[in-house]
Amino acid sequence: MSTHRLDVPELHRRLDAHRQDLGLTWRAVGRQVGLPVSTFTRISKGRSLEADALVTLLVWLDLDNEIAVLIEPGQPKVPCPDCRRLFEPKNDGTVRAHNCPEQTA
Repeated sequence: MSTHRLDVPELHRRLDAHRQDLGLTWRAVGRQVGLPVSTFTRISKGRSLEADALVTLLVWLDLDNEIAVLIEPGQPKVPCPDCRRLFEPKNDGTVRAHNCPEQTA
């Protein structure tokens, strides 16, 4: 068992204060950081989140200085050549399989 736990309510409080200071909606924050709104809903309910999402939010809050040696930027998202939706690239640089409207037409 881990000896430390994330204080999710405190993370939510800090995110919400920063969001309000910037005059943003949760949806706008999600667009800025590349996370779905459901991530913020989970946090608001006190539920934990994935490590990569946590790191992304710590960077957004500018709280990453002490753990910077453990953080590396992710690969930029790549567009599907057919529908232009953005996806995290697979290791070979291609787009993961998805229900592309262009492929079913």
